[in-house]
Amino acid sequence: MLLVDNIIILKEVFPTTLLKLREIENNTDKELIKIEEAKNGYKTLSIKNEEKWVYLHSKYNPMREAEAIIEEYKDIESDSSIIFYGAGLGYHIDALLNQHPNVNYYIYEPIPEILYAYLSNKEIKDLPSKKLKGMVTGTDNETIYSFLNEYISKSTGKTVMIVLPQHKNLFEEEYKKFLDIYREVAKNKKTGTLTEYAFQKRWILNSMINFKEILSTPNILVEKKEHFKGKPALLVAAGPSLNEEIENIRYIKDNRLAYIFSVGSAINTLVHHGIYPDAACTYDPTERNQIVFEKVKDMGISDIPMIFGSSVGYETLENYKGDKYHMITSQDTIAAYYLKSKENIGIDIVFDAPSIAVVTLQLLYKLGFSTIILAGQNLAYRDKKRHSEGIEYSTDVTEEEIKKGIWVKDVYGNEVLTDEGFNRMRQQMELYIGSFENIKVINTTKGGAHIEGTTFIELEEVIKEQLKESIVEEKWLSSESTSYDKEYLISQSQKMDKEYKETAKIIKEYYSILDSIDTFIKNRNFNQAEKMYVKLDRSLSKIEKNKFFQVFILSMNRVSYKALADGIDSLNEEKNKTLKGERISNSFRQFMDKCKDDIEAIEDIYSEMKKVIAEFQ
Repeated sequence: MLLVDNIIILKEVFPTTLLKLREIENNTDKELIKIEEAKNGYKTLSIKNEEKWVYLHSKYNPMREAEAIIEEYKDIESDSSIIFYGAGLGYHIDALLNQHPNVNYYIYEPIPEILYAYLSNKEIKDLPSKKLKGMVTGTDNETIYSFLNEYISKSTGKTVMIVLPQHKNLFEEEYKKFLDIYREVAKNKKTGTLTEYAFQKRWILNSMINFKEILSTPNILVEKKEHFKGKPALLVAAGPSLNEEIENIRYIKDNRLAYIFSVGSAINTLVHHGIYPDAACTYDPTERNQIVFEKVKDMGISDIPMIFGSSVGYETLENYKGDKYHMITSQDTIAAYYLKSKENIGIDIVFDAPSIAVVTLQLLYKLGFSTIILAGQNLAYRDKKRHSEGIEYSTDVTEEEIKKGIWVKDVYGNEVLTDEGFNRMRQQMELYIGSFENIKVINTTKGGAHIEGTTFIELEEVIKEQLKESIVEEKWLSSESTSYDKEYLISQSQKMDKEYKETAKIIKEYYSILDSIDTFIKNRNFNQAEKMYVKLDRSLSKIEKNKFFQVFILSMNRVSYKALADGIDSLNEEKNKTLKGERISNSFRQFMDKCKDDIEAIEDIYSEMKKVIAEFQ
């Protein structure tokens, strides 16, 4: 049975794992594992594999075997994090930690019965290192995803996975599943971090510059929320299959059979064919996004309404002649702080996504549409094309991209080639569709990737069977700006200005503490340095509580801020006192240097924002 001290530790630190072990405590599968004595007197463990018993550890000398396993891990760096995959009876864990006691480590044993055996024979408190960060068991997806998401979000250095060799041989499917999920979570984390790194400053810069447009245009999710119950919407994307649907879309437009929303570059294909959607949606924060609307601007078109995300590239909105309507995005911390409706009702937002189609899907659901029809939503290549015609800046798929492509199921049940970007868009679209209630999503994209939660029906058939009456209102969008609470806006602006004026004082104090740390470390006055670390922590807390930092600066430096926050434990655990002081000083100084640069960079834009707020009627 589980050792008493282990139960106490599990209950306090790893309660979920304890619950799983409790489930098998009175039901331990005697037919799955056996503890035996090895030839050298140590315990070993055997597993029933079909009709045979197979040793998980050596039946002669499990200690020597463990030393051989960890022989290849001599050069582990001190800031590495280790995942022990397969605990067994823990011989390899002890052997590794005896050599590297200062690394953070996690124990993942997929088979609960094996972890039960381990914790019935080994005291957690006797492990050679006290830096155990996680102990997890189970083979279900939820357990693995939860563990890996938490692990990857916290780890800052290199990951070293140490696998018990016989474990992966005996439980081959479980190991493969874990590796597949690990690769997926790591890739998504990397993509998310890269996205944040690339866009973190643009999101805030755009939201600040666009604030004037926000105050002078209607918020479509305030003015038209759930307005379209029982109505169909056609969401038109720029996939290559769109070329085949032009006449069907023209018929829908001419007969007002559904509201037509173009997303991204699809506006160019539609305009190329003389079709004006009921609205064109955009949210991309990059400067390059303005290229999407160049044709519309150059042609002087003024009767296509634009629905823009509040953090969209500000250049996109410049000189657009049509009516504009906004939706607040999850990346817009400015609107979240300054705006409140007069009725004190929460302002609905759309969440950032890899594709404007996914953002618009959220929008249409919140507007109340009962049927959403997808067109041109290939999310895959077609005859080396990635976009429909009429998009002058589109390029063909290269041979290199084809080689790196991945195969997914298409709408006919066959396979179609796509890439990682399209695939992420599809997966996120599927997540949203799966969460929507009382809505039907039809995918009409011929040859496109299958999208789980949708039904594939060709557009001709949808028109014939489901779009039988004119439903589009002539003037369906209001032209009056949303009446945000003016008093609240001005009050928030005044509060923010006080916070802004405090930043100089906070920054000065912060740098002064760092200078003191440098001096104390140089003079080897480590006791005084330790006192300064406490002051530095308090100074960082002041920064985190300051609204100007919260809304503007930390949001512009979210990747650096997260890296600093996640690395604090590692910095504090450094045993070399000189190295600890230097690492703390360098990490905190580099972070504040970036923040200070950004405060200076947005100073004029912030002043302009204050003027816009003061003039708001």
